[in-house]
Amino acid sequence: MALTLFPLSFIALFAWSTAGSTTGNTSDPIRAAIWLWLGGHLVPFKLALSSGFSSGALTYLPLGAVIFPWLAIRSGFRRASEYLSNSRGARSFIVIWYTSIATIAALLSQSTNIKPNIILTPIFVLIISLSATIGYQAKFFERFKLLAYSFLALSGLVIILIAISLSTHFQIVKSLAIVIQPGIMGGALFTLLQLLYLPNMALAGISYLFGTGFSLGLGTLISPTNLDINSLPAIPILGALPTSEHPLLLITLIAALALILINQLAIFRKFGSFEVRQGEVIKSVTPLLGVLMVLSYFAGGTLLTKDMNPVGISWWKLSTIFVLIQLLTLTLGLYLPRLLKIIKAHKSEL
Repeated sequence: MALTLFPLSFIALFAWSTAGSTTGNTSDPIRAAIWLWLGGHLVPFKLALSSGFSSGALTYLPLGAVIFPWLAIRSGFRRASEYLSNSRGARSFIVIWYTSIATIAALLSQSTNIKPNIILTPIFVLIISLSATIGYQAKFFERFKLLAYSFLALSGLVIILIAISLSTHFQIVKSLAIVIQPGIMGGALFTLLQLLYLPNMALAGISYLFGTGFSLGLGTLISPTNLDINSLPAIPILGALPTSEHPLLLITLIAALALILINQLAIFRKFGSFEVRQGEVIKSVTPLLGVLMVLSYFAGGTLLTKDMNPVGISWWKLSTIFVLIQLLTLTLGLYLPRLLKIIKAHKSEL
């Protein structure tokens, strides 16, 4: 916890001291550091905005920020395991205390305008803590590696495409950056924040290329066949957004088909029995779909105001694409040949 909270406290204190506030007090940066720390665990916030605005929320948080508490917890778990010589005891100790501290921090850091979600805080922190204390070298995870690495490669390719789009729309990116005028310290922090949002952008890019698209506020949809944007927030990375419809990009669905097909062919080469093949395919794909649904849930939400809801992708659409493709490949590669074999056997008996 100290590995993440103390640096955040320093950043918040430095930003507060350079902001020149005339109404704040020294408790503000400490409270802000706790909010940043909780935000790194994807804990949502309820907001009471200034007069003239309706109450809002902040549930669209950077997925990339999770890596910092995740690595901190994993480091602490390893040291505790070595000291106690008991991985189960170390896991229980780390998870229970870390979750308890996070829940207490969420309670104590509440203010009139900003309130972390007390109910979801222990749930989200518990999930992150457990995921950081698991040994991923176990044989149980072997069947998931091909799909996981393939999806990571696909995400990396989409990030490269986003970078290319940013370079081709440089003037738009520059205009958005000029509007903000964050200053030196603010500019550095704002750049870091945009980098932490890259996983969100990667999932949005994948959803866009596969046709399900993503939203950028109330009543909006951005996909290869639809471009409906009401307004564009002054965030430079959004300069990578398409400026027109591109239906031909739906051809990239071949990438999703290839991802599923390669995994299925690898299983078919390893196993010969119909029942085993079917079971292995389901066992390898189900965790990916579950993780994808969870990531999609966190990759969308509300960005401060009700007008910026929803932002990001839908929690179920991207997973549905992979389910449909998997059903198609199973039908053509497993069920249809099995049916033809049964029909031939029945005819031979006649």
